[in-house]
Order: sequence, then structure tokens, then C-alpha cells
Amino acid sequence: MSNRTYFLGCPTPDGFETHFSDEIRSGRYLTYIIKGGPGTGKSTVMKRLASALGDTGPVELYYCSSDPSSLDAVIFRGLGVIFVDGTSPHVFEPKYPGASERLLDLGRFWDPEKLRSRADEIIKLSDENSKLHERVRRYLGAISSLGADISAAGEAALLSQKLESYAGRLSAKLFPKKPGRRGEIALRQITSLTPKGVITQEAAFEGMKRYVISDPCLSVTDALLKRVSQLAASAGYDVIASKNVFLPGCAYEQVLVPEANVALLPQGKEPSEAVINALRFYDRELLRERRRRITFNAGLRREMIAAAVDTLSEAKSVHDSLERIYIEAMDFSAVEAMTEEMIGRLKG
Repeated sequence: MSNRTYFLGCPTPDGFETHFSDEIRSGRYLTYIIKGGPGTGKSTVMKRLASALGDTGPVELYYCSSDPSSLDAVIFRGLGVIFVDGTSPHVFEPKYPGASERLLDLGRFWDPEKLRSRADEIIKLSDENSKLHERVRRYLGAISSLGADISAAGEAALLSQKLESYAGRLSAKLFPKKPGRRGEIALRQITSLTPKGVITQEAAFEGMKRYVISDPCLSVTDALLKRVSQLAASAGYDVIASKNVFLPGCAYEQVLVPEANVALLPQGKEPSEAVINALRFYDRELLRERRRRITFNAGLRREMIAAAVDTLSEAKSVHDSLERIYIEAMDFSAVEAMTEEMIGRLKG
């Protein structure tokens, strides 16, 4: 089976959000927090480690929402080791330095005089990048408000008792009770807004039986996934839940139960085991009264998402220019030597 892949987190109206600290603070891992500017090789180091240590056990890869080709973290569950990019916007600092976290500073391999000579460019590009991400946050605020209004319209028409009964039957079918333990619900980001559009890390649920939910009003999806998650955990299964980046709070968009080989997802183009028609759990008459409002909000939401993607793409271009400056100042042979030494140590 290929490595499971996720995003480290996602942009929100309040800035970057991640639940990765839950893994770092779990007490199960030694965490290496990698520091250094853009273009210093943080992602390259983690890709090299993942390639060299892939035979040590399950590996999870966490990609960057601002650059989906770039790695932000990797977990080697067999080794009990995490490597994570600890720079902005996902700043991580050691809580127990040396004991459960260690720093890897790639800044020691750059030529500070070269960077100092280009200080004006670095400051200008960094400030421009920050302003573009601030604009994305404003778009996400508007998108979140529109999504909340769609969801509120659906929630007002929700047939809660019917949904509860269905969730119970579905969970009993998919998750036979296991005695002796209660499962845990962990939050990981499977879908995110990126410069290349809205991307889903499909390797997160590769090979699973897919149950897709067709829900134009969003409310059934969140309510059903949260209830199924609770019931699966009560039956003894660990659950992975992913939030909807375009809704306020922590509305669920996907739920995975790896041990049962089950994924519950929003409707897409991929083949599925079954399609769950969410409209059966709404009062159709109440929904019809709100149809124009829902349709209008959904159209405006799509336009706002497209504008946010364009702005993230512009920010990525600025960030690439910033990376090139740092790349010219780096001693990558030293970075490579450090990486190979680390590989040898972990294999040993």
C-alpha cells in the first residue's frame, strides 16, 4: 500500500490552522522541528528521508496547502519519529527541548552575507507575500459566511430523528462492535484550498470502500459524519475526520475508518460502494422555500473560491522568487551530508 497523504493544515479566515500538534504532543514520537527560510531544503530533506526510510513501517506524508508539491511533515510510525517544518505559517517550537523535540536548523548552511546583500528584495517579497495571504483570508471569511448561510438553510429543514436512525443502521452495518476498547477520533486535513485549486489527498483513502454523500445543503454531511464517527469510536474503531475548509468551526467533510476499510466522502467523480442521497433527510417543502437563497449563495461561493485560488497562485509566484534568493545562498552539499547522517542514525 502506498503512503497515506494529508495536508498539514489549511488556510482559514483567522490564518493557518493545523491539528498536527496533537501528534507532536501525543508522547509517542521524537519530533525533529526543521527551521530555515524558504528554499533552504526543508521539503527536500523530508522527501529524502521518506524515500530512504520507507521500509521501516507505516509512513504518513503531510503536504503544504500553499504549495501542494512541497512536504511539510512526515511521520515514521514504525520508528516513532516525526519531521516537521516549523516555520511560518505553521510555527512549531519545542516544549521539551532535547527530551521529545529537537531542532534542525538549516539556516546554519546559508551564507548570511549573501542574504544581507539582498535584504531589500527579501523584505519587499516577504511583505508582498503576507499581503496576498491576508487577501486570501478575507476571501475565506466571505466564503465561510456564504457556506454558513447555506448550512443554516439546510439545518432548518433537517429531519434529525430520521438522520439519527439511519446513522445507527449504517454504523451497525459497517462497524461490528469490538469488545475491550473505545476508539479515538483524530483530525487530519484531507482537502484544502491551494494555488492549484481545491485539492483532495486521495491517497489518504486509497483502497477503501467509499460511501459518498450527495448533499447540496451541507448540513446532513456534517451531522451524519459526526454521528457515525461517534458510533464507530464507541464500537472500538479509530477514526480520522477532516474538516470542511469552507465552513466556520469544525464541520466534517470526510471521515475515514482505516481498520474497517471505510471512507465516507462528499460526492465526486470516483466510483463508490454506495451513494447516500442527503435530500431524504431534509423536509423537501422547507428546502424548496429556501432554494433561491441556497442557489445564489452556492454560485457566489464558487466565484469567491476561484478568486482565492488566483490570489494563492499569485502568492506562490512571489514565494518562488523569494526561494530563489535563498537557494543561491545555500550550501546544499552540507544539507545533503546532514540528511545522510540522519538516515544512517535512524536506520541504526
